[in-house]
Amino acid sequence: MNTIICPVVAEGSLPDPVAQLKTARQLVEDRYSSEQPLARAALHLIDCATDIVGQLPDGDLDAARGALGSARAAVVSATFAVGRVRDMSAAGADEA
Repeated sequence: MNTIICPVVAEGSLPDPVAQLKTARQLVEDRYSSEQPLARAALHLIDCATDIVGQLPDGDLDAARGALGSARAAVVSATFAVGRVRDMSAAGADEA
């Protein structure tokens, strides 16, 4: 299993969430081939999260609820993508 290591933020400082997501995206791109279905799914989810987080105004409860709904949809999509990749891998193993 490949592990992505990300720099630790100094205690007491509040990192910019959009910058953190962009760093995570770059780490995934650098570490994994974008030809891999799971890597493509991860990159898409990071892009979606970046878009949502970038639009969240501080203290806006309605925007936060909307983001939560989008996050739930992303989790469902990610679960489906992981299942498809697993099924495709299993089918390939059966053919070998």
